[in-house]
Amino acid sequence: MKHSLYLLLAVVLLMSCSKEKKALKSIGGETWVMTKSTYEDTGNEDLSGIRRAFTFEKCKKNDQPCPGTFVYQIPQYDQDLQWTITYSISSSADHLTIVRTPSNFQGDTQTDEYEILQLENDFMELKDLENNHVSEWNVE
Repeated sequence: MKHSLYLLLAVVLLMSCSKEKKALKSIGGETWVMTKSTYEDTGNEDLSGIRRAFTFEKCKKNDQPCPGTFVYQIPQYDQDLQWTITYSISSSADHLTIVRTPSNFQGDTQTDEYEILQLENDFMELKDLENNHVSEWNVE
């Protein structure tokens, strides 16, 4: 009985580690562009003419936090804001933390906490834990 319990515990630990590893592999090395943005109080945001994109560099779980970039562009107004980021994914692969530091303008460092609602090879749905903002992202 004791051996079965240890075996079950080992399997659970391996599965939780593999979720984090799989999530890092899914997002790493890709540029993710926001395709839909929904706010709890105002509904869907019009994203026409706006580009928000995260580029997550490839990373292993022991190397977290991992590097990347974030851009927010509105070409119509010559707006091109860029941040360097570090990101990390929880061991259960249900939480994404992103720390953004402005790289081409003056501003403060910001930490964004997201619940990962869905993560596929080319689609991701995130919920901003601060304001319940839900966003959808596709690989560019």
